[in-house]
Amino acid sequence: MSHILRRLGEAALQFRQVGGSKFLPPIISRRRAMVLRKEWLAEGKEWPYEHIVPGKPKNEQPYNNGKQRGHKRFAEQAERQQKIDAAMAKMPQMIADYRASRRIPWDAVSPADKLLLTVRQIREKYVYKKLK
Repeated sequence: MSHILRRLGEAALQFRQVGGSKFLPPIISRRRAMVLRKEWLAEGKEWPYEHIVPGKPKNEQPYNNGKQRGHKRFAEQAERQQKIDAAMAKMPQMIADYRASRRIPWDAVSPADKLLLTVRQIREKYVYKKLK
């Protein structure tokens, strides 16, 4: 591969245009060019085609500073638990309010309705209409 690179130079590493719109891949692939670059640098030579085939960029900092990101559900678990606890603290009062709204006000029910209507009919007449 190095003999092709010496003979053709930059042209061996670049895409070739054939005709008007067709492009052919480079004669020396990216992977083989990286191998050649590594060999050149091991011999102490300077890689002259850095602008075409640069080396892999050095990563000064490891990914995410070495911290694992984790799952979203674990990050939000404490906040979610606080919301649940706040809602559960309100629950006895909400249940009491619901039961009070569904209770039949027997003192408001007329005696005729008590005799002629069923409990369900009384509930529809005195409770459900009030809720609408």
